[in-house]
Amino acid sequence: MKYFLKLGTLGFGGPVALIGYMHRDLVEDCKWITEDEYREGLALAQLAPGPLAAQLGIYLGCVHYGVWGATLTGLAFVLPSFVMVVLLGMAYKLYGGLAWMQSVWSGLGCHRYHHFELLQAHHQVRQQIRNTGH
Repeated sequence: MKYFLKLGTLGFGGPVALIGYMHRDLVEDCKWITEDEYREGLALAQLAPGPLAAQLGIYLGCVHYGVWGATLTGLAFVLPSFVMVVLLGMAYKLYGGLAWMQSVWSGLGCHRYHHFELLQAHHQVRQQIRNTGH
């Protein structure tokens, strides 16, 4: 649970990067899950509606700790971003009319985020290819 709370709070780069982090940390480094469990979870997460990385985390929690594991893992993964969005919304509501706050919001434009996400995805794919030896 602590791992998913950390990943939900500090993980950045979109779903491709997050599932890559999960593979590296949980399969390769900690050996908390097997490669087969990871692949099965990823396949099921891709079929389910909703955010891919969160679905994979929920599946992994369920495999090891049942319904409670799935619930706690899902909450640990999703709550940090929910709290951040609520706090950003409150800041916008309170200070949205100020020039400096408008500059902050325009600096958080989507186009900058998508470029970074694409770079992260490219890096993750290269890492996976190197790790599999292809």
